[in-house]
Amino acid sequence: MKRTFWLFLLLFLVLVACGEEHPLPTAVPPVSGTEQTDETLAPPVVSDEPIVLPTETAVPITPTPDTPLAAVVNGEPLPLALFEAELVRYEQAVTELGTVSGDESYKTEVLNALIGKLLIRQAAAARGIVITDEMVEQALIALQERAGSAENFSAWLEANQYTEEEIRNEVAYGLILEQMVAAVTAEVPFAVEQVHARYLQVDDLNLANTLLAQLQNGDDFATLAQIHSLDRVTGENGGDLGFFAAGTLLVPEVETAAFALTEPGRVSEVITAVNAEGIPVYYLVQLIERDPERPLDTQVREILVQGTIETWLDGLWQAATIERVVEVSSGS
Repeated sequence: MKRTFWLFLLLFLVLVACGEEHPLPTAVPPVSGTEQTDETLAPPVVSDEPIVLPTETAVPITPTPDTPLAAVVNGEPLPLALFEAELVRYEQAVTELGTVSGDESYKTEVLNALIGKLLIRQAAAARGIVITDEMVEQALIALQERAGSAENFSAWLEANQYTEEEIRNEVAYGLILEQMVAAVTAEVPFAVEQVHARYLQVDDLNLANTLLAQLQNGDDFATLAQIHSLDRVTGENGGDLGFFAAGTLLVPEVETAAFALTEPGRVSEVITAVNAEGIPVYYLVQLIERDPERPLDTQVREILVQGTIETWLDGLWQAATIERVVEVSSGS
């Protein structure tokens, strides 16, 4: 679900970007293979502009009761024709990229992507966020300018099998998505409490307990980290992690321990975590200093922004009532 959101966000950013006049790209697959992760994708671009709430909206045409469906999302139908058109674009793109395989699990991912888009549209409607025809027209004009001419843009639409109605709906969705990202992340702070800590990592519990005893007897933490820590990147610097905010460390157990320490110089008890291979790893953490309101650098704030959006998306999925009408393979 998270991966689906980022890929649609990236597709929108590709579509509306108009800073340079280069030929528009061939359609990007709306979903990825199972090996792609959220970390390989760029973080969102969040506008500081206020959300505009106009009186008109550009939305997809509601299907008639007789229209074949792919799914029903919170009582709203998702037409089968929309799903099939998205599958065609995906299959065309992977063929051009030379990544065709016999695995058809992508069909489930495509359906999930369309369900996710509908959930976001519904959430935007609940917030009162709407998109005017004029806003869509301006975005389409920007796309044509980026393509170099109306003829080039029409050729791009034909190559990627978009009708005029479909591209208008995609642009409208992109504008909705941009405003939803801004709304959902509006309260992500620019300065938060951060701690400056150091740590050391070992894979032997007896060694971890021995090192803890040495620290409690007054040995220097930085020196022990330089000698024993398995993390050589930080170990060379005495295990120094620098300042960090809650929700930004890769090992949450280390982060929790660092924030739990109240006095500079204090050392945690031995912390046990499990690495990616399922093997126990042991940590010791020492607090160096604490700053109650330290400005976040851009990269760290983007991590918090992404986490906020992913939490919001998870909430949409968990609260949704979804009936999948079309049968698709879930893969192995």
